[in-house]
Amino acid sequence: MRPIHLAGTLALALIWGASFMLVAVLVRELSPLAIAWSRLGGGAAVILALATVRGASIPRSRAFWGHVTVLAVFASTLPFVLIPLGQRDVPSNLAAILNASVPIWTGTFAYALLPNERLSRTRVAGLALGFIGVAAVISRDGLMLDGAALRGQLAILGAAACYGIGAVYFRRYLVGRDSTFIAGSQSAIGFVLITPVMIAAGATPDPSRLATETILAALALAFLCSGIAIVIYYWLLREVTAAQATTSTYLIPISAIAWGWLVLGERLTWTVLPGLALIILGVWLLNRPAPTPAIAAAEAPR
Repeated sequence: MRPIHLAGTLALALIWGASFMLVAVLVRELSPLAIAWSRLGGGAAVILALATVRGASIPRSRAFWGHVTVLAVFASTLPFVLIPLGQRDVPSNLAAILNASVPIWTGTFAYALLPNERLSRTRVAGLALGFIGVAAVISRDGLMLDGAALRGQLAILGAAACYGIGAVYFRRYLVGRDSTFIAGSQSAIGFVLITPVMIAAGATPDPSRLATETILAALALAFLCSGIAIVIYYWLLREVTAAQATTSTYLIPISAIAWGWLVLGERLTWTVLPGLALIILGVWLLNRPAPTPAIAAAEAPR
């Protein structure tokens, strides 16, 4: 990797790590539905604009759009709602640690649903260590396990599981397609799906009543974390190997912990660190041998 590739990897870790801090700011004034709505709309605008510049063709197959709609539900809409729902009761640094279990869930669902997926001993060890790490993070020694905190943790884990389902669905039905166009399309479809739900729930935001920091956080989450970061990621996939492009996966929890401490004054209970180490080790074992670029694209961290 050349210096410019290392810079891109670091930028991804900083941007995606910051997303949890930004959500923590947004939940003070916005509902989870409104946060997901703004994130989906901004991300779709940035990514589809890039796809248009690149001259991406629009598929006419109904099957393709059906698959992208399923992907929009599991890989974008549901997790984008569940993460802020969980962060109402869970600090951003802990949310990032739990979200780091996405590859663990992906590996589990792939083994169960994809006939060609086979778990080597190394990957079995990775799954086991990952789930032990998750259990350690949500244990009583790791944090105050009152009702609200537990519900928040389960919501974050639900989002991670949704990402895993989305990744497996991508592998089965959409590998080989233009990943950038799919990413933009799934965000656009998710935006359309969630809009009537948000309106019916009375959760439509009123920008005139929002604090300046809330508006800025919403713009950063939508256009930076869900738009520009995706563009950087797919650029890396074209420039370096898939394993190198996914290096940011290991840095995102560290980045999120730093952002939470720097901006929000959050402190991380030291007892969750062994769980974080086990999750990262499990992900590393699961990524051996390195996945193909198409599979890596489906497993991109959000």
